[in-house]
Amino acid sequence: MECSHPQSQVHGEFIILSEADEARYSFLSVARDAELGVGDELLAVLDIGGGSVEVAVGRADVEQWFSFPVGAGRVRETFMPADPPDPREILNAVRFLDETFEPLRSLPQPNRVVSIGGTGVNLAMLALGLTQFDPARVHGVWLSSEAIAVLLERLLRLSDAERRTLPGIEPDRAPLLHVGALILERALFALRREEVQISTRGLRYGVLWSL
Repeated sequence: MECSHPQSQVHGEFIILSEADEARYSFLSVARDAELGVGDELLAVLDIGGGSVEVAVGRADVEQWFSFPVGAGRVRETFMPADPPDPREILNAVRFLDETFEPLRSLPQPNRVVSIGGTGVNLAMLALGLTQFDPARVHGVWLSSEAIAVLLERLLRLSDAERRTLPGIEPDRAPLLHVGALILERALFALRREEVQISTRGLRYGVLWSL
């Protein structure tokens, strides 16, 4: 659902950002990235985490944002614990994600969807056949829904141990990459877009560009 949360809190030398501020900075990291060239397009920014998925939508700045408690870790633990997952688990996860992301279907269709965070970066590396992280090649690359479906089918067939051996994949991300790919696929479906752009830049860039 669309969320409203308190302002960021200062604790000693650290500032703990509110979810609303995190959404805004993540959005700005994409909206103000000259290399991506979003301009005045209606933009949706996806951030797939272990415990939740954030979606921020707007033109130039955030107009609406959502935080869904369906991160890759939670979905795996609740719906896809088998290694590798069996077809019934996958079907149940798809049904749950589609129901959870239903509020996104009522939004105006964005002109562009951009994914930030490790899920999109690792999927892009797989799609590009990279054996090590190359931000110059990954940043800004587009993945079609068909490409994501091919990657997802491959990842779902593999065990955690087999995913760890994939060239270029962060070993610690192997147990959740297939779940993250499924979340990305279903979020794109809810947003009614057939491709996603990958950003290697995250919240810290949004903080800098907001100064």
